Amino acid sequence: MLPDVSVSAEAALRALGFRLHARSGDTWELILPNSRRAVRTLRGDRGRITLSEARKRGDRTAVSRTLLVASGASAGVFDAARLGRWDVLTWSPPRAVVNGITYEAVGTDVPDDAPRRRDRPVAGMPDDARPAPAAERGADPSSGIGRQHGGRLPWVRWGVARVLLVAGPQPVGVLAERLGVSPQAVRRALNQLGEFVSRDNHGEWAPTSAQELERTWLASYPGAQGKNTTWWHPLPPEGQARAVAVVAERLGARPLLAASKTGLVTAYVREEVDLRAELQLVGFASISAERATLRLAVPRDPTLWATAQPVMVAGQAVLMADRLIAGLEG
Repeated sequence: MLPDVSVSAEAALRALGFRLHARSGDTWELILPNSRRAVRTLRGDRGRITLSEARKRGDRTAVSRTLLVASGASAGVFDAARLGRWDVLTWSPPRAVVNGITYEAVGTDVPDDAPRRRDRPVAGMPDDARPAPAAERGADPSSGIGRQHGGRLPWVRWGVARVLLVAGPQPVGVLAERLGVSPQAVRRALNQLGEFVSRDNHGEWAPTSAQELERTWLASYPGAQGKNTTWWHPLPPEGQARAVAVVAERLGARPLLAASKTGLVTAYVREEVDLRAELQLVGFASISAERATLRLAVPRDPTLWATAQPVMVAGQAVLMADRLIAGLEG
């Protein structure tokens, strides 16, 4: 197995609550989230695995049970795993089926109705300063990518565009799985994107012009919005990212992290969670936004986790935001 695939697999396992107890080549001894041990032979590659490829890799005889590893997998691969044919692990987004049980990183499974939800109240978090409306930032509000209906912001449409820009061509089913919405919602979003996207002979959708779609997305996307608190800590950005990830995990949340060029770390959390006491215990101090080194945010945009990437930061497995979301941080 390629070294970078091995690194991605280990980061994904840690993001899902697994621990790596020992390894011998491609045979790994894992500690499952229920504390039981399992020995698996990993077989994988960088790309997305299809059912036909899974049959070739997963049905080969091995000393231990096969764990298929890939950046993503088709619905058929996961269905077969749930029936016990093999085990599977993906890292974009982090997801695994082991012994027929599905594991997903906290915060990556988005409810079907999430794009239409209003903000949830968050204890102690003031309203975020909202970015300027798209019309003030040079976007045409009547364009397919930014047009609103009934006052609702088109989070799914922006999410579909972002996934295609970050992850490349995708079929409708994969887009729906990543975004946590129905295939019908994805088809509606693709239809609304119009000439910005096109479908190939294999059923995969891609930007007609990635440069033009990205320019229009940047002009129309209003930011993740939501609520936030701001904090200061003397640690460098990597240390703060690790610290907030550890603190959030203690309380059952897995933050999505983004770092700006100025060193500000943003930790997005999906659910209502009050981290104030825990942050203060590890040395964070509440401070004004102008002097902050950490921003803790609950975004309105429920699609941020669709493009999350598991990485290791200062020895801690964390989820990092994609380049487009990270770029908005300045």
